[in-house]
Amino acid sequence: MDDVFDPEGFQRRLYCETIRKHEYDSQTGTAFADWQDAAREDLRTVLGHHVIREHPGGARPRRSETVTYDGYERQTWRLRTERGVPVPFYVLVPTDSDPPYPVVFTIHGHNDTGKELVAGTAHTEDQHEAIHEQRRDTAIQAVHRGYAAIAPDMRGFGALADSNSNGGRACTHMQKTAQLYGRSLLGERVWDVLQLVDFAERRSILDASRIGITGHSSGGAVALFAAALDERFGVVAPNAYFCALGDSIVPIDHCVCNHVPGLLRLGELWDIAGLIAPRSIAVATGEHDRIVPVEGTRRAFENLQEIYAAVSSQDRCELYVGCDGHRFYPDGVWPFVRDHL
Repeated sequence: MDDVFDPEGFQRRLYCETIRKHEYDSQTGTAFADWQDAAREDLRTVLGHHVIREHPGGARPRRSETVTYDGYERQTWRLRTERGVPVPFYVLVPTDSDPPYPVVFTIHGHNDTGKELVAGTAHTEDQHEAIHEQRRDTAIQAVHRGYAAIAPDMRGFGALADSNSNGGRACTHMQKTAQLYGRSLLGERVWDVLQLVDFAERRSILDASRIGITGHSSGGAVALFAAALDERFGVVAPNAYFCALGDSIVPIDHCVCNHVPGLLRLGELWDIAGLIAPRSIAVATGEHDRIVPVEGTRRAFENLQEIYAAVSSQDRCELYVGCDGHRFYPDGVWPFVRDHL
């Protein structure tokens, strides 16, 4: 009989003993496709998408502003993704080439201004550092490479922050509230991105046959889960996120908006990423990332490679390890996107 509660030991036991319903188990051929279909359906449920469908959006997207910069145009749009949720987003398109443009969704991570950071707008010293040192202006990076970039605010940040958080993190308050209704904040963010893919398909200047997605940190989580659910994403490049949950989300104190209740009963993160196969995925991370340990990323990637090998697509699954910490790694993302999109 246990006399002293050991929280770490208890968590390790849960992790090791939990049966993962959709853990990859060497399926190939038709069985592989069946495994993906079943896992996707349960993933939608765990994320809360069956609940979100009860509150459909229905409004047409509205364009409010267009600003021309050197080499690109930035359009400001808003789309109601569910009742009461108007999601603002930027569309950046090159002005030195002709449409239709291949599209890359650029999903921001934690920051107060949301999409402004990926669009290169900085007002504080910390924001300047995030752009110039951490290279988080990913929409600018995309449009300068000839892609159209779609950059939405994620719920909890920018225009979608919660002003009723009583001094705490808006995303923390929104996550706690979402869980009361069988939802999750990560699931809501993924839902919003999937509605924007529908938007991209209806825009003649955008090449809907060539859509990729990248994101940093919690934005990498959104990118990974969105691509796992929607096969219209041909390339996905999660940055500073992909790691065994047992090495990162479980033992390390991440923001609660990275948590999805019940996720480990479906599978580990490589099982979720395996739903992307045989489409292309590049995992980028840092050797000295303190909250996404590189050892856990390597372990997760080895398991993901096994899944890609089952569909003879090892050449579409790459790992890039930069020499720094928790930042965006352009060299690990853009060459891969260029080659595979």
